[in-house]
Amino acid sequence: MQIERFARQLEESTIKRHLFFLAATLVTVLLIGYHFGTFDEGMHIPFLKANADPTLYPSDPMIGLKEIYYSYFWLFFIPILKMGWLEPVLFIVHLATIYLSFWAIWDLSHTLFRNSLASMLSLFGIIVPHFSFVGFPIFEFAPLSRTFVLPFLIIAVNQFFKRRIPLAFLIAGIMYNIHVVSVNFVLAMFGLACLLEFRRIGIKTLLLSAFLFIISALPVLMWKAGGTPVDFTLRPDWVAFLNKTYFLHIFAMFGPYPGPWAVTFGGFSALVLFFLADPFDAKTEIAVTAHNFIYAGIIVVLVNLFTVYFLPVTIIIQSQIARIGLWILILAYVFFANYIVKLYTEKTVSRVALATLIVAYIFSPTPILVVIVWMVIMFVRNPRIHRLAAVLTPLTILSTYGIVLLLGFWTPGIFIYGQFTPWVDVQHWARENTPKEARFITPPERWGVQESDWRVHSERSSAATFSELLVAAFQPGYEVGWEPRFELVAPGAFAKFNGDYFANVRYTHDAYYGLSTDQLLNAACKLDAQYIVFEKPSLHELPVAYQNSGFVIYDMTQTACP
Repeated sequence: MQIERFARQLEESTIKRHLFFLAATLVTVLLIGYHFGTFDEGMHIPFLKANADPTLYPSDPMIGLKEIYYSYFWLFFIPILKMGWLEPVLFIVHLATIYLSFWAIWDLSHTLFRNSLASMLSLFGIIVPHFSFVGFPIFEFAPLSRTFVLPFLIIAVNQFFKRRIPLAFLIAGIMYNIHVVSVNFVLAMFGLACLLEFRRIGIKTLLLSAFLFIISALPVLMWKAGGTPVDFTLRPDWVAFLNKTYFLHIFAMFGPYPGPWAVTFGGFSALVLFFLADPFDAKTEIAVTAHNFIYAGIIVVLVNLFTVYFLPVTIIIQSQIARIGLWILILAYVFFANYIVKLYTEKTVSRVALATLIVAYIFSPTPILVVIVWMVIMFVRNPRIHRLAAVLTPLTILSTYGIVLLLGFWTPGIFIYGQFTPWVDVQHWARENTPKEARFITPPERWGVQESDWRVHSERSSAATFSELLVAAFQPGYEVGWEPRFELVAPGAFAKFNGDYFANVRYTHDAYYGLSTDQLLNAACKLDAQYIVFEKPSLHELPVAYQNSGFVIYDMTQTACP
């Protein structure tokens, strides 16, 4: 058939194969969107700017925490920032990273199955974001240190499968200098495989692998050795604080609202897909290693749950170890692609059933739907039910897209310099018209997956924001100083926090815009803020420095504190 012929052409032609990787990259970026300065970049871009110009953000507590991130990734961009090329270079890095990831996934699938159709389907299977444990997709909205290391770590995993174990550890060690946490997940998989396959791998190979890893990771290891020591203390109050804010899906993994349950069951469904797809004789070496990698993921997820609920060791909480679910997701989708090809070649299900399963596999954001469709086509033999499933599956997928769109987690579009909105416009005004040491009170809830933090474009300090909690998850004790500042700008909001992100944002918004003029002035005085940003039409009788269609900036520089 045509699809088989196309897959063979990709395998036989290097040029066609890489054009396919490029096309998949462009489709991925167009589908997901690209947003500068949002989500985690809302923290890292200000850190980068502060490293390039230490006079920026002089009074911002969040910026001081840039020292706890042991990574060389953003340091490489300092000269690029100074040349004024940061935004386009980051976009190019993002494209290159996704392109390399497709290349790496193709090679990984080829190592495992030697089947061009399975390799091609694996690539189709990762174009659309899927959500497993903790909700991190394979591809994100912009480049980060964790997204940059992904293709190289997939290559390392592939080398391990090829029995080039020292090379796998060498690659992992080099990437350790870029993103420690991501490499730790791969080390957990490698470690369990080496332990359980010790007799086959041999002590000489293990010693060489350990040596190569340590040597290649030495720059960041030495940096860490001169920094803060590893913290093994127990901090139940800190963990409770994190779960109360917006980390419930990462730590507790279950909660009183649907979000954590959805991603956690997505993770369990990914595990189901892996074991459903297991096509190997369990005695083969490559099968043993694949199982050991998955077992390592399961163990780490269980350790996370035990730590959060019973033994909250600081370093384990800081490492957010449940994010190993990303690797469970990758292996599950690569294996399930081969399983679908097996169904296709053996003709064990009808064309309608197979097509429905492929649609769910490629387009469903959650593996839960893939498992449900598989159960229907395997255990219900009624053709009418299969035809009904063929109709309901795409409708369910489209409904899911609509929900994600309405929740604000998805805004398609390519915004290399950030989407220009009234919120970004007031940031630009602040950068061009206020001194570097100026401090602002800003709407504390204004930050998200698709919206920049105040500090990104303004290059000015903010007195207290919801986004600061990004760093609270890595620095226990930060919340002690954050809470009183936050209480001044959103009184009573934190007391209502219950782990529901959307409810917490609503509480914060209502508290901030419920401030009286006197309360606002009191907050500005206590926080030493010279400017206040308010969204229209919630207006106060205060001196206006600037306004646009969405926001007004009040000038407190001439207002005396009581």
